[in-house]
Amino acid sequence: MSLSLPIGIVMAFAINLLVSIYFFALYKEQREHQSYLYWAGSCALFALGIAATVGSHALGNIQILNSVACLILYSATYGLFYGLNAFELTRSSARLLKKAQTLFFAGAVAILVASLYGQVVNATTSVCMAIMFLITEGFFYHRRSPYQAAYAVLRGVLLLHAFILFLQGVVILVMMASGNDSAIVQLFETTLLTHLILTVATALLLPVLHLLRQRHHWEKVASRDDLTGLLSRRTFIQKAYGSIADPKIERHALLMVDIDHFKAINDTFGHQCGDDVLRQVAKTLRCGIRETDLIGRLGGEEFAILMPGLSVDRAHVVANRLLQAVADNELWFEDNVINVTISVGIAASTDVLDSWDALFENADNALYSAKREGRNLVFMFGQSIPSQSI
Repeated sequence: MSLSLPIGIVMAFAINLLVSIYFFALYKEQREHQSYLYWAGSCALFALGIAATVGSHALGNIQILNSVACLILYSATYGLFYGLNAFELTRSSARLLKKAQTLFFAGAVAILVASLYGQVVNATTSVCMAIMFLITEGFFYHRRSPYQAAYAVLRGVLLLHAFILFLQGVVILVMMASGNDSAIVQLFETTLLTHLILTVATALLLPVLHLLRQRHHWEKVASRDDLTGLLSRRTFIQKAYGSIADPKIERHALLMVDIDHFKAINDTFGHQCGDDVLRQVAKTLRCGIRETDLIGRLGGEEFAILMPGLSVDRAHVVANRLLQAVADNELWFEDNVINVTISVGIAASTDVLDSWDALFENADNALYSAKREGRNLVFMFGQSIPSQSI
């Protein structure tokens, strides 16, 4: 596909300027997202670099102006990189960022040195820009995300642009060495075209990725209890249904947990203390179970723990351990020691009993028995006596 050089230059300048304004407008509306500001700056630098390059050639190839244009264009690639680093979906480690910064400054030094050797600076800039695009693409290489399709498109554009820029740098050096610059104009046309693709794709994809991240964030917030960070009632039950329906899991054990005399704690010490108790008990319960277990706050002071693949005897052991851990964990509130205990009801699925509703009802009945018999107890469904009292 051919694109006349003057039209390509005008289009590249105009699109970069418009996209810069577009990203800056997004930043004005969402100032907490610094990535939009960096992307706006990157596109503005591309437009400025294009203008400086045109100005250099129009004024008779002024070397110092051409070198400045090269540095501006190179800096624009770092703006894209840094914007992605600030983007929540691609935040990197401090060590990786430091390495990228070191490479960027090394490239800037290489461009300054190359500017002493005439048009060699253009080839050097092309190679350095290609390297920065490769570093930017590297952000997505090992990243697991629910938005892999959008990432794949952006990675493809970045790799394409890096390849064309690297090829441009090599061809410029070869043409300079042979004294034949007829192919350079055609190569510039291809480079401008791929750059336009990159700019448009970035302008479209990055806001989409931001919207997807926002949706993912709110879905995550909705699935969690604000106070304890555990699964919300709705999410817990949804996951429980899915786990019980899984034919690969033969059995489940369900623990229903209730904080003893929680209303008295609220009435005596206030709701702030009650919130501290809920958070502390939730933390203790979460630390005492496996990563594969599901734990949620069903409401008030009531929690539920679903243990896939666990026998009722093993669930009994875990429940007693949790009972002891909560009782041993003293909570201080305004110089007062608050001794918190829990009651636990256990039910397990069988070949006959294999539904969430029946499992929940039986575990809830066992919990009611534990509370009725004096609290701070573990009751298994079908038992007439508690398994432990502290």
